[in-house]
Amino acid sequence: MAKIIVAGGGHGAIACAAVLAENGFDVTVYEQHKREDMGYDWTDIFDGRTLKPLGIPYPEKDKYTVKSDVIFCGPSENNYFVQRSPKNQPEIRMERKDIYNLLIDFAVSKGVKFEFEHNIKSALLAGDRVTGIKTDKGEYYADLVLDGCGCQSVIRKTLPDCLGIQKNLKENDLFYVYRAFYNRKAKDTVENRFKLTLFSNGHHGISWVTTEDDYTDVLIGRFKPFNKKEANEALAQIRAMNEALGAKKLRGGSFATIPIRQTLAIMVADGYAAIGDSAFMTTPLIGSGIANALKAAKILADVIIADETKTYSAETLWKYQRKYYQSVGMIITPFALLKNVVTSMTPEQIDYVFDSGILEAKSKAAKIPHAKAAELSANALEILVRVRNLFSDKQLKKLIGNTITKIAKLSLLISSMPKEYSRNEVQKWAQKYNRMFD
Repeated sequence: MAKIIVAGGGHGAIACAAVLAENGFDVTVYEQHKREDMGYDWTDIFDGRTLKPLGIPYPEKDKYTVKSDVIFCGPSENNYFVQRSPKNQPEIRMERKDIYNLLIDFAVSKGVKFEFEHNIKSALLAGDRVTGIKTDKGEYYADLVLDGCGCQSVIRKTLPDCLGIQKNLKENDLFYVYRAFYNRKAKDTVENRFKLTLFSNGHHGISWVTTEDDYTDVLIGRFKPFNKKEANEALAQIRAMNEALGAKKLRGGSFATIPIRQTLAIMVADGYAAIGDSAFMTTPLIGSGIANALKAAKILADVIIADETKTYSAETLWKYQRKYYQSVGMIITPFALLKNVVTSMTPEQIDYVFDSGILEAKSKAAKIPHAKAAELSANALEILVRVRNLFSDKQLKKLIGNTITKIAKLSLLISSMPKEYSRNEVQKWAQKYNRMFD
């Protein structure tokens, strides 16, 4: 029976562990938090349909709500467009702790063992093969290590350079977020229950206010770190624009860091595979990577189960990377290029885009239907061309033009990913891929 270590309790890592344990693998998850501390005070939005392929039961009805329509506003909030949530296949809103309870209970029922309060220090290596992990409580060995340690993974950072796996992040690769839940002050009908503002109060980032029956959910996100004082200043400005947002904090008030960059160029090595935030599976500019990580969990588990060599080498695990990029990565990665355009724009330029009608502002009573990431990606080039034509700013026009070219090239580059793993060929490909985002 092959022994597998899951380093860190990410959503996708736990889901993958459950499928592997069900298929006879000896799987142990090592996690730094206590069981009761898994998942901070946070509400996530994800596609619940990604649970079924893994065999994970759909949550009980009292554990989730359906995502409402999202009102996207420019900095001035003069114009907006609406992303409609479909009635037949809506995304769900669920407390992060409840998501973890669902995943962990399922994994335990399939035979996964959990070791909590283990602070992971590094990967263990035999040459350039990953053979286990070192924690503050000892060293643990396995045939395969799944890296679910998150975007700042110490496992990934301690891999040998010869593997070509990117360790360090660049500026604007991370998004810094403050999230809190407050009382609902006004009980009158709220027209825009989920309102998201780009470059709120002139800061590069977003803010949102979701108004529920008994509380309000506030998020402030920026491309640079900020502190509690700055968060409170932003809250005061947001509160002045939203009558329903009360001043009494009910819960939350924590900061989190989210990766908003392209998927890792190389996700596997001998005895190693990255999943979830460790491989940067979030969708830049759009949000949560839970659904992407759950899709990756099924792909990775299937590849491991099908490995007749039982070596769990880069050569056999490469199928996981290729399948993930073909089904998910090819769709979400171009948004990292769009992010570079957005972060280069001023609040006034963002407002101009909204006011232009390109995004179907409220003057046309737009009702943009919910779109899958594939549909959004397919429209990205057209939107960029229309935005470029709006501006006379030569520097911005040049940036947008270069981005249009890169998106087209990126699609071809991903399609040309090596079919078989050869360290030399894979690293050549990864260098070309990473240069696309410089």
